[in-house]
Amino acid sequence: MNLGSSFIEGLKRLYKLWLPHIVTGFFLLYITFLQFNQTTIKSMNGKDEISHQAEQLNTQTSQDSRPHIVLGILSVGKNIRFRDTQRGTWIKTMLRLHKVLPFKITYTFLLDEPSSESIKENNVHKDIVYLNVSHHGRAVKFGEKIYVWWKYIHKVYPDALMGAKMDDDAFICVPEMFHRLDILKSGNLYYGWRHGKERYVDIDNRIDEMFLVLGKDLISLISNRTYCGERKCKNKDDLIETNYGGNSMGDWLSVYKDKINFKSDNDRIVQTGSNHLEITEKYIKPGFCDKKLIFHKSTCEIMHQLHSYRRAS
Repeated sequence: MNLGSSFIEGLKRLYKLWLPHIVTGFFLLYITFLQFNQTTIKSMNGKDEISHQAEQLNTQTSQDSRPHIVLGILSVGKNIRFRDTQRGTWIKTMLRLHKVLPFKITYTFLLDEPSSESIKENNVHKDIVYLNVSHHGRAVKFGEKIYVWWKYIHKVYPDALMGAKMDDDAFICVPEMFHRLDILKSGNLYYGWRHGKERYVDIDNRIDEMFLVLGKDLISLISNRTYCGERKCKNKDDLIETNYGGNSMGDWLSVYKDKINFKSDNDRIVQTGSNHLEITEKYIKPGFCDKKLIFHKSTCEIMHQLHSYRRAS
């Protein structure tokens, strides 16, 4: 037998000896990779569960040619009665009229962080987003909350024409409020109940955070800046914190000047203060929504009362 024949016979014996081991090895590698890949996807879905739910909602309305507005209702865990009251009053009307309103509308309640009670609540209603902010309490880092909300809209609903932040004790007249926004709608809109009398926007001349609408162009500008979390930032272009969302927003927007479509409806938005009882007695009556758009601060009883006037009309 020559040298070439011996070499070939040797290869054949090696092939027969090692082929089963090679096949088994590749099979084990395949199984390991498949398990790793499935675990990674499961982990990612767990982390981004809320965003995924929001994307599904967005997909459901993707064929609707109407402009999109996203409402975020800031609440606290213990205020479930306020959330349920809003769900049973103006939100109920909004959902009933959703096909005839001038906007496709996404709403959600905004809570600082999850709790066992709010998770159960969200399992029922599917309308809570957790901001996962690190500070809690009244008038504590509210600028952070509104900043996180604008960034959320910018990421999850990039095609939304407008976003809004409101309080859970505000009653909205539906459909009147949305017809008003339809007239004003723009990518640079800054709208609500205003403080101050100057035409420009700054920390004192700004929209109150109890109901604040922002166009997508301004949402994008804010979202692409850095929030420093302090009253004074080392970098002058960063976003300061005043502990109030409205004041913080006024300062953040002050640099844009003529880029802002600054609109308000103080004569149609009822904002109660220290004279809450007097204002309530003046305005809470049938026909409120014929002339007004919002009542703040509402109690649950006031919201039910205003809603009953709508049903009776």
